[in-house]
Amino acid sequence: MENLQNTNGLTIVTVNYNSSKFLKKLLESIQCNGESGYPLEVLIVDDSSPVEAETAQDLCYKYGAWYLWCQGNVARKRNFGVENASYPIILFTDSDCELSPAAIHEHLKLESTGPEIGAMLGLVEFTGPVNWMWHVVERTGLVGAYSFARRMPYAPWGITANLSVKRTVFQKIGGFDESFLKAPGGEDVDLGLRINDAGYKIVSNPDALIFHTRDTWNTTRKMLRRAFAYGRAHYHVIIKHLNRTGYEFPRFASVFFLISLLLLVRVAITLQWQSLVGCIIFPLAVLLCQAFLDLRSEGLGVKELPRELIAHILDLTFEWGLIFESLLRHDLRGFWVKIIYAERQLINERPHKIIQSWSLIVGFLVLLILL
Repeated sequence: MENLQNTNGLTIVTVNYNSSKFLKKLLESIQCNGESGYPLEVLIVDDSSPVEAETAQDLCYKYGAWYLWCQGNVARKRNFGVENASYPIILFTDSDCELSPAAIHEHLKLESTGPEIGAMLGLVEFTGPVNWMWHVVERTGLVGAYSFARRMPYAPWGITANLSVKRTVFQKIGGFDESFLKAPGGEDVDLGLRINDAGYKIVSNPDALIFHTRDTWNTTRKMLRRAFAYGRAHYHVIIKHLNRTGYEFPRFASVFFLISLLLLVRVAITLQWQSLVGCIIFPLAVLLCQAFLDLRSEGLGVKELPRELIAHILDLTFEWGLIFESLLRHDLRGFWVKIIYAERQLINERPHKIIQSWSLIVGFLVLLILL
């Protein structure tokens, strides 16, 4: 970390926590990239357990990376990395990623872009064994942002598995917001929105390719925890960017919460405890109907119904995370407020919202019939 802040070059900032088995592959892929001779430094910001930290230090020494110790949430660790960076282009990636041979070369193109460009978003492709759970994950809304670089010329925000930022722009907008929760999520969305709000653009470059392992996304438990954490973080994104919000209706989790409260009131009045069965009947009817209609709209068969059902449960878990954080903060806006990222977002969401509305109606009818 020399004082080379006025020279050309690129600094890679990666946060690490007990991920040495993935970190080794990342550093190997960076070493292959760095053979072209352009100025490059790699900063690994770590707060692993003692044994893992020692392994991470050994890997950094072996592959010529700088090891930095910093405790705090992901936002704090990324900011700490930038504070110690030497070069004007900062590339953020994760410890469970691997760079393609052209990734750094493509991100260095950010240096020669005009003043209206503040960041560059690369494409992320998932690699590794494909299991039943991964087919479920692909049906959720959790992985859509990883392909922004392929689908749009400029992005509203960018995942920090593959995002480079001009350091001057990063510093101007104040870096990552360290008030976000300790669990990863939301801080990258917030950073991207603030880059755009400051008048800069995030240009997409699908040739800046980085690979992300499926190993950290391939179990039900991991995905439920991830979806819930992302939902909690999304509440803070909403509150920070109320200028970009609109009304969300119908939000399944909000309707489910209201129905559950009404059923509890009914039980309190009538003492008929069987009414609580409605807390299972209603969401199950809605989820089944929604999964079936989504499959029909895409021309897929009923055999995909179990995967589609679990995918909708993961999306519902995201919404429950949002509702939970909203209640925790004594702020009900999480029940009905949504972020609007792009101009055509509402138009693109319309078919899904129609299906969701009909599914809720079916859920109401089933509830009325059975109770």
